[in-house]
Amino acid sequence: MEFKLVSKDILELSGQALVVGVYETDELGIFAKKIDDNMNALLSDFLKDIHFKAKEAQCVFMPGHKGIKFKDVIIVGLGKKEELKVDIIRKAAKAAIDKAKEIFHNEIYFEPLGYEILGEKSIEALVDGVVIGDYKFKKYKKDKEDNTTEISNINIVSDETALESVINRAYIISQAANFTRDIVNEPGNVITPKKLVDIAQEISKDYGLKCKVFDHPILLDRQMSGILAVGSGSENPPFFIHLTYKPQNPKKRIVIIGKGVTFDSGGLDIKPPKSMKTMKCDKAGACVVLGILKAVSQLKLDIEIHGLIPTVENMPSGKSFRPDDILVFKNGKSVEILNTDAEGRLILADALIYGSELNPDIMIDIATLTGASMVALGRFCSAIFTQNHNLSHTITKLGSETGEKFWPLPLDKDLEEEIKGEFSDIKNVGSSYGGAITAALFLKEFVGENIKDWIHLDIAGPTFLEKPWKYYSEGATATPLRTILNWLTTL
Repeated sequence: MEFKLVSKDILELSGQALVVGVYETDELGIFAKKIDDNMNALLSDFLKDIHFKAKEAQCVFMPGHKGIKFKDVIIVGLGKKEELKVDIIRKAAKAAIDKAKEIFHNEIYFEPLGYEILGEKSIEALVDGVVIGDYKFKKYKKDKEDNTTEISNINIVSDETALESVINRAYIISQAANFTRDIVNEPGNVITPKKLVDIAQEISKDYGLKCKVFDHPILLDRQMSGILAVGSGSENPPFFIHLTYKPQNPKKRIVIIGKGVTFDSGGLDIKPPKSMKTMKCDKAGACVVLGILKAVSQLKLDIEIHGLIPTVENMPSGKSFRPDDILVFKNGKSVEILNTDAEGRLILADALIYGSELNPDIMIDIATLTGASMVALGRFCSAIFTQNHNLSHTITKLGSETGEKFWPLPLDKDLEEEIKGEFSDIKNVGSSYGGAITAALFLKEFVGENIKDWIHLDIAGPTFLEKPWKYYSEGATATPLRTILNWLTTL
């Protein structure tokens, strides 16, 4: 798919399909009004005749007529003008490309939907809606499911030449999201810890990154007890990946950690079959880190970024770690294992210790960590934990613009008692209450005292969809990649 900014007058252009927006109460957008005037009110009459309400993402098409040089005009609803938000643009763009494919068009011209109200954010959202909305993981389907046309060219019509850089940036970020979704959607028999290593090395080679990989001997030498323990039950060995993007004069140093459990059976505390079904998505945090590092090298950000991925497969066998085991980590903390299905926090502990040694300005970890976060916030919202309220507010606000929702939960010191160990410093699970919080408090034990700002994102809810939602198909969403990349561009 190729995006292009076209700066000609809409009435001089010709092509297969033109997408224009309409608001509720019969209010045509700027482009729709211009076309309607040139067609002697044929467009507005058509919409009245079919009782088009212009609800959000409602979509119809009208064959082109004298006064316009496009074969078809696709009209998409934008809802109430005074309530227009960027996520509505994404849904509208998704609806428009679906309609274009349905009527066999592979080249589409878009007016900049909502630009007169939302400015550049509407352009970013339009690109998001097209790229993310056109994604579906079909690699293993013999019948590719539909015979609709594949979109090849998207033209955005505007005389604002500065929008070209906005389009390019949004396309890089959206493509990184789809790259991430591809890896998350791959099953556990395809993506093993070693395969994540291979992908990281490929990205490193293709995008000029540095890549260090720690195998079993180095993990032992580095005292990465959590990774070694969780990975001990699988025939697929564990690894630790360190990707680095470093420009000449970086403004800041950021560490981003992603949980990379390529499949989580629960270990000896094995999950029931229903809970195990989607556990290929337990590597989502790691895949997001890979997508972020790929994108930042293309965006050429002036920030030093370290992507850290502890990657394991959590399986039951005679070599598995057990309930009642006690692990001692490099920072001296001892941890009693009460449940082998609370494994993500153990491998993240090693990464947090290592990340702290890099002395970053900000350290962030991304993990499908707890079902408790879903109990608290539902399936579509990630939990954010940090003691920096400004950072929490910034990411939450950016998430409202990218369509990736976050809600702050407290690092409640009163719950620290829940994870105090009887035979060790701490244990890896607390009681049945406040599980997302006690998991975050566990991680906090491994954040170095030198770290001023640390953010923990529990993405268990929105990371994987069992049915389509908004502009997403079923499967991986790449949450929170677009929010984090947008945040990095502001630093």
